[in-house]
Amino acid sequence: MKVDKSIVSITTIAGTMENFVLESMEYMQQMGWDVTLMCNTDQHLMDRVPHGMDCVHVPMERSFNIIRAIRCTLQLVKEFKKRKPTIVQYGTTHAALFGSIAAWLSRVPIRIHLQWGIYEYDKMGLAGKLYWFVEWLTCRLSTDIRPVSHKNLRVAVEEGLFKEGKGKVLGQGGTIGVDLARYPLDEKPMWRTRIRQQYGISEDAYVFGFVGRISKDKGINELMSAYKRLSDGNDAVLLLVGPDEGTVEKSLMDWAKHNPKVVFTGSVGHEEIPCCLAAMDTLVHPTYREGFGMVLQEAMAMEVPIITTDIPGPSEVIEDGVSGALVPSHDTDALYEAMMEFLENQERYRQFGANGRARVENCFDRTVMVKNLYQDKEELLLRLSNKTH
Repeated sequence: MKVDKSIVSITTIAGTMENFVLESMEYMQQMGWDVTLMCNTDQHLMDRVPHGMDCVHVPMERSFNIIRAIRCTLQLVKEFKKRKPTIVQYGTTHAALFGSIAAWLSRVPIRIHLQWGIYEYDKMGLAGKLYWFVEWLTCRLSTDIRPVSHKNLRVAVEEGLFKEGKGKVLGQGGTIGVDLARYPLDEKPMWRTRIRQQYGISEDAYVFGFVGRISKDKGINELMSAYKRLSDGNDAVLLLVGPDEGTVEKSLMDWAKHNPKVVFTGSVGHEEIPCCLAAMDTLVHPTYREGFGMVLQEAMAMEVPIITTDIPGPSEVIEDGVSGALVPSHDTDALYEAMMEFLENQERYRQFGANGRARVENCFDRTVMVKNLYQDKEELLLRLSNKTH
């Protein structure tokens, strides 16, 4: 029995769809699949969606509202019953919850949960129990789970979110990999100079950088505290690229904003990320939790050595002592010591950058990962076809 090659992909917001899903869906369309995207769309995404691919606006948001949740779920049910997709896949918390419920109610035969990270449920009190239940329900209603990394898979099974055998990690892990064409190393010196001039950073300064949300759960309290201890008596600069979410300790943020050696860029366009990374000597990413760490892969593509936390995801992206250094999460002292080590032994750790580039080329090249994602869907389709015989 022939099975229709049709897929609906759901994320909460447009930015996630554009950065983590769109290119894989474009490839599937080129391979003959009927593709529909569903998220809280914006014009930037709509301008990028190729001809022949539907993109449906579903007004989901990161903040939870019960009325909105019901409306979005019912809209998805209506869309699924109209389109009758063979596969529905969903990533990010709200899209995954609404999508899994709607796909189960609509009897979609293949329902894939893109598990891009899980919370530290035991450290969150009552909220942790609620988040665990939401994740458990999403996994329960899904036919297949695609954890972002092998350690995330192991933790999810240990947490009782699903049974071993229901989840599978594709390749070395990750979401969609890195488009290496966006990280040409011959442009790095020019980009480095431009960004440093733009933000008033000396060409000779050693730059510790961070890219992402300026928030507590990204380890910014620890990063600022470590840098505060380190910054006296040297020319080290802290370059923070991303939006301030207002969750960092007020005293630390006040100190940082009055320190001329701490540079805040605010939000920057996605096309500027490679340029900002080129201006850094080391990326510091002391996050508490992470799916896999796209920014880590991007930094490695730009030959920037990395200090990050020894948690599922980041600890699988880099190789400790080869392309970066791992420190415990929530540990300011360990972070300070690692940053001092990189600052005082710059030549040694510069090789980490070259090693990281080689690892990205071997493990996280987008062209390879997009094909892995496509092949996975074809295998699921074959499994379904065999069941219907």
